[in-house]
Amino acid sequence: MLSNLSSKLARVAINQQRMVTLPMRGIKLHEYQAGALLDKWNVAIPLGEVAKSPSETYKVAEKFENGCVVKSQILGGGRGQGHFKENGFQGGVHVVDTPTQAEDIAKKMLGYSLVTKQSGADGLKVNSVYLVEKLGIDKEMYLSLTLDRAGGCPVFIYSPDGGMNIEDVAEKNPERIFKLRVNPFTGPEVEDLMKAADHLGIPEQRSQLVWLMKSLYDCFFANDCDMVEINPLITTKDGKVLAADSKVTIDDNAAYRQKELAASEDSSQLNEKENHAHKFDLNYIHIGGNIGCLVNGAGLAMSTMDIIKLYGGEPANFLDVGGSADQSQMTEAVKLLDHDEDVKAIFVNIFGGILKCDVLTQSILDAAKQIGLTKPIVLRLKGTNSDIAKKMLEGKQEELGIWYEEDFDTAAQKVCKIVTA
Repeated sequence: MLSNLSSKLARVAINQQRMVTLPMRGIKLHEYQAGALLDKWNVAIPLGEVAKSPSETYKVAEKFENGCVVKSQILGGGRGQGHFKENGFQGGVHVVDTPTQAEDIAKKMLGYSLVTKQSGADGLKVNSVYLVEKLGIDKEMYLSLTLDRAGGCPVFIYSPDGGMNIEDVAEKNPERIFKLRVNPFTGPEVEDLMKAADHLGIPEQRSQLVWLMKSLYDCFFANDCDMVEINPLITTKDGKVLAADSKVTIDDNAAYRQKELAASEDSSQLNEKENHAHKFDLNYIHIGGNIGCLVNGAGLAMSTMDIIKLYGGEPANFLDVGGSADQSQMTEAVKLLDHDEDVKAIFVNIFGGILKCDVLTQSILDAAKQIGLTKPIVLRLKGTNSDIAKKMLEGKQEELGIWYEEDFDTAAQKVCKIVTA
C-alpha cells in the first residue's frame, strides 16, 4: 500500500471497466495531533498550536509576531479548496496577519461543516483550528512512508513536486516519483537517504533530510503507523528542512498497543453508522449508494460491489462480517442496513465456511422479529448448511420480502432490478 499515491490498492476494488472507491480504514489523527507525534520523535515541524474557539484563536494568534496560517481540522484532505456548507465560506486554510483576522476566520470555520473532495456532500464539522507560523518557503516537496504489501516492506515515496495531489504528479510526470524500499530488519541505509536528497534537489540539506527520514522511520514503527505523509516537505529560505503539513494513520489492529493514540481519535469525524458497527466489531464502511451489502470476506465483498456496479446498481456500503461473527453480530448487521435511509434493498452474499449459512438465516429471522424488516432482501448462500438455510425460509419468503437465489449473477441482477423498479 503506497500512501496517497497507491492507497488506491487499499481503497479501490477494480473490475476492468468499473471502480468502487472506499475510504481508508485505520486510526486517523488530525494535523495538529500528527504534528505533535512527529515532534515527539524529533521530526522538524513548524511552530503551531490548536484552538477550539474564536477567543482562544485570538490568544494563540497573538503569539505569532508575523501572522500565521489558520487551518481547519478535519479528517480529510483538500481543505484549501473546500467550502463551508452552512455559510458558503470558501477555503479551509487561510493566511492572516493579525489576531483579529485569525479570530474572524475561526468564527467562519468553527462549528461549520467543511465540504471537500474527500468529505462527501455533507462535509465534516470543524471543531478546532490549527494555527501555524508563517514560513519563508523556498521549495515544496513530497515525502511519505507507508507499507508495500507486495514487497513485504516499508517504503518511502518522495517527489521534488510537493504541495499538490501526488496522484496528479504520478499521472503526468511519473518519472518525478521515487520509491525507496526499506529492509525492515536493518532499517534505512544512510547512503540511500543521501541519494534521496539528490533526487529531491536539496543536496545542501542532505544531513537534515537523512535525520528527518530516519526519525520518521522510527516514529512509523514505534506507533504502528499505516502511513505517515508529509505534503509539503519544505526547505525554508534560511535553509531548514521542515514537515510543513502532516497526515498520520495508525493501524487499527494495533489499537490494543497504541491505546493513547486510539483514544485520541476524533470520533465525531467518523460516520455514525461506522461508529455503531465498530461497537459490534463489524467491518463496515459507508459509501452512500442504495443497495446494502452484507458479505463475509473482503474479496467477496469487493466482487459483490463490482457486480452490483456492472448491472447498474450503487453499493451503499462495504460490510464484511468475517468468518467468525456470532448470531448477535449478524442480527445487528442486518438491522444496520435495514435502518439505513439510503438503502432501498439488501444484498446478502455469504459463502458458508466457519460462518454457517443457517446461522446467518436465523439472524435475519431474528432481526425480522425484533424490528420488522422494511427493506427487501436478495439472499445468496453457498457452502456450509446452505440447504438447511433454504428450508428455514420456505413459506416465509413472501411474508418477509426475501428472494433466495443460488446464482451470483442472477442474485445481483435481481437486487439491481428491485431498486430501479
